[in-house]
Amino acid sequence: MATGTFKPIGTRQVEMLNENLVIRLYRDRAKVDVDYVLHNAGDAVDVTAGFPSLGVEMEYTNHREIEDYTIRADGKSVPYTRKKGDPAPFKSLYKGEFLDMLARAPDDECGDGCMLLEWLVSTVHFGRGENKRIHIRYESLYAYSDGGFSDDSDYHNDWFRYLLSTAAAWKGSIREGRVTIQAVTADANKLIVFPKGRFQRTTEGLVWEFHNLKPSLQDNIEVNLNDHLSTIFDYSKDFKTEADGRRYVAEDGKYYLDSHDYVPRDAGGRQDYPASNVRDYDPKTEWRAARAPGLGESLMLEITPPTHITQVGIMPGCGANKAEWFNHGRIKEVEVIVNGKYTAGTNLPDEYISFRPDSRKAYEMIDLPPYTGNATEIQIIVRGVYPGKKDQVTCISEVLLRQRLAEKPSVTGVDGKSLP
Repeated sequence: MATGTFKPIGTRQVEMLNENLVIRLYRDRAKVDVDYVLHNAGDAVDVTAGFPSLGVEMEYTNHREIEDYTIRADGKSVPYTRKKGDPAPFKSLYKGEFLDMLARAPDDECGDGCMLLEWLVSTVHFGRGENKRIHIRYESLYAYSDGGFSDDSDYHNDWFRYLLSTAAAWKGSIREGRVTIQAVTADANKLIVFPKGRFQRTTEGLVWEFHNLKPSLQDNIEVNLNDHLSTIFDYSKDFKTEADGRRYVAEDGKYYLDSHDYVPRDAGGRQDYPASNVRDYDPKTEWRAARAPGLGESLMLEITPPTHITQVGIMPGCGANKAEWFNHGRIKEVEVIVNGKYTAGTNLPDEYISFRPDSRKAYEMIDLPPYTGNATEIQIIVRGVYPGKKDQVTCISEVLLRQRLAEKPSVTGVDGKSLP
């Protein structure tokens, strides 16, 4: 299960009878389950193999591709260790736009390189002629790729990859294989999947079935979420903090103005977790409902100045980190009311998002109901909650306003470029 600097032990006498891979795509990560049936064609052996995890370490991010990794053999948990490797052989897996971003980083930020490689290494004993079922589960964060000049940014397409070619380390070919790709909260209509021509659209998702495959680099699985967006900071508006700033956005051929042009209010809220926390551009602070689980409690946004807002984006939980997100309540169902009379409701998925709050990708976007004129106030009401592991306190970390623009804005960034 590995190539490059790490050298597997014992894999050349073990055959892969079956590989069943299921990839579930969410907004900033994939959840992966892979089942192998392996057959030892020789004498008893301790097989040592590694699973590669790439990463990037910079001043403002510490990104690892693989999280929550587990491996089981015949239903029993198998320990693993982390071993550092040389990432140079894997640079070709990153897109040029991502490598360009790394090249722009200051020398003192990266030292001898921002890219990292770790091997997740396990040893499993196989008796003579023994078959074993190996199950691996992990979450795969999409390749971190954004950058720009000053407060302007390009959030490049997010990519998922699975290195099927590493199965070449086993004896012979993969006898039987099946790969299933399911778009859970990612947009299924925008996906671009490689290798091209292999996957068929079914009721289960995109499926590729194969027989007697000796995988090569051309068989590696990559999914382009095709979700690029560009932003230009609005330098014409006076601002004291980053939350006061506004960003023009190009996304899917449409143009928007994202802002925090509102005053949040909560008449019955908690003083230690006030409504003002949803406007501070810091996911580590949050508004908390006064009474658990918070059903019926609400935030009121006074729009300043009144504007025709198209969408409201929220981080519907405690965004300090992944553990805190699931420790407390998250909003499952939300109702929004514009100007006290235009109402819409929607259900939100239960997923932690790791993007920073300056990206629209960090928010669950809620379409406002049709209304005329400008919005003077928007009320966000908690109607349903996902229960927390630690308590039932419901949180909102950040709130974003989005205004759809009728045409491309005539703005340029600090580098002189305009929106695409």
